[in-house]
Order: sequence, then C-alpha cells, then structure tokens
Amino acid sequence: MRQIQRIPWTVTSGLPARILGALGCLLVLTVALPAQADSFFVRVYGRTYKIDPRLPSGDKGPKPQDAMKALPADIARGPAVRPSHEEVLAEVEERLWIASNQLDAKLEDAARSRDRRNGGSDAKAIKQEITDQLASGTGSGRSPDLQALYDRHRALNLLARELRRSLDLPVRTPESDFSRPKLDPDTEASYRAQKFDPYQAYYGFRRVKGAFRSGDIELLARVAHYPLAVTGKVRRNLRNRAQLIAAKETVLNAAVREAVAKSTFESVFVRDKGMMVGGGAVWITSDKTGFGLGTVNLD
Repeated sequence: MRQIQRIPWTVTSGLPARILGALGCLLVLTVALPAQADSFFVRVYGRTYKIDPRLPSGDKGPKPQDAMKALPADIARGPAVRPSHEEVLAEVEERLWIASNQLDAKLEDAARSRDRRNGGSDAKAIKQEITDQLASGTGSGRSPDLQALYDRHRALNLLARELRRSLDLPVRTPESDFSRPKLDPDTEASYRAQKFDPYQAYYGFRRVKGAFRSGDIELLARVAHYPLAVTGKVRRNLRNRAQLIAAKETVLNAAVREAVAKSTFESVFVRDKGMMVGGGAVWITSDKTGFGLGTVNLD
C-alpha cells in the first residue's frame, strides 16, 4: 500500500506557515481592537447631529457622550425659523467664544490667587496644574463654578468640532475663533465697496454680538474701541476699560442686548463709518486693531 506523506505543521512548511501567520494576525487584531462604540445623536437648535463617540487624539476627560451632558440646557431648542447647518455652527462657535474667554479669565484669576498663597510660584505652571485638575475632575484647585465652566467649554468645543466635520471644514478651532462663512456676492460687495474685508467684518460682528449675548462686561471691554461713544439724552465718551465697567448697567441694558441678539450679519447696514447693528443700537467700527464696538445708542 502506498504511504501518504504527512506535511509537518511548522513555520518551515510553505502553505501551513502562511495560514498560521494569517491566523496569528487575526488573533492579535481580535484581542487588540475593542468593539467600536456606537455613535450617538445631539439635538442643536432644532436639528439633529450624529456625534463620533471617540475623544479627539490627545484629549483628556470623559467620553464625548458624557462630556456633552454639560451643554447649555437651551441649546436643543429650535428657533421659529429652522436654521441652516452653517447658522447652527455660527451660533455654537459664538457660545464657544464666550466660554473660551470666560474660562481663560477665570483660570488666570485662580492661578494668581494660588500664586499669592504660595509666595511667588510659577503662574504658568500653576495655571496648567489647575487645568489638568479640571480635565480629570479631581484635585483641590477646582471650584464648582470653575469646573462647570470648564465642562461647558469642553462640551461646546467637542460639538463645534463635530459640526465642522459634518460641513467638511477643518475640525480645529480657526485662528479667528469662527469658521469662514459663505457670504452672498451682494453682501461681500457691500463691504469691499467701503474698503472693508468682509470676513474680518464678520468675525468682528460675531465677537461683539457674543459679548452682548453673554451679558459679561469684561467680554464687552475686550471688543470695545476707546473712546467708546454712548449716546442718549446725554452723550458721553468712555475712555478706558475701567469707565466701561463702571457703566455696565447702562451699556448692557435689556433693550440694547435684545436688539443686538436679534441681528444677523446679512441684516447689518454697512457704510464708511462701520456696521450699524440692531437698527442702530450699536455701531461696530474699524481701526488698525480690527473691528470692535464703537458706539452704543440708548435712544
């Protein structure tokens, strides 16, 4: 009887070795790769968006699904007119700009306070230490208000990234803090006719609108041009940050804030003086530093 030659199952045997190698790779991949988490959905200004459940590379903290629980409570509410995806992104970026500036100011205050207690430590290192504690949600450098602000900023930042991704835009926060808008030709031409960069005008509009929206006089002081004209029964010029902060109740009155809140970039009237916002409630003017708040009308 003819004997059947048996091929040893070793790495030196051609076909069995290849099969063994493939099986080994498959086994490694099966062990190394956990099951991918399911995407989840977030409702923003009446629209629903699919969110990637994975944290951006290098980010610390809770998973996006947990982080986004810190989004402002009213962000899901839709306006009377359904916004476009670009309008939703602009609103979220405006809120993110507010949170970013407020968080930076609060971190600076917290770092200075700890620096005084520690007798002249490295303020930059202290600020980073506090930031790391906020990211992990542990440590003695956190106050409940500061932690809430940090969590809101992180949630808005994650949401803005996902909205930019959905619009095929770069996901990182732009240098201007706001994504470049799609302006209609007539709007763009009206700014260029006054020798203004329409995109820089847009970014200035969003910052001034965001400052009024926040009700934070410190933010308004960041976007103001001095002297800041305040008109009404008596005209006065606020010559510096301290005078503006002292006039908080006047400048941030409900009527002005509401007029600015309802304004859109497309509805702004532009002339050589600058941009008239909210039917003349405020003027945004241009100087060598860019666009900023130039006049507040109380009439």
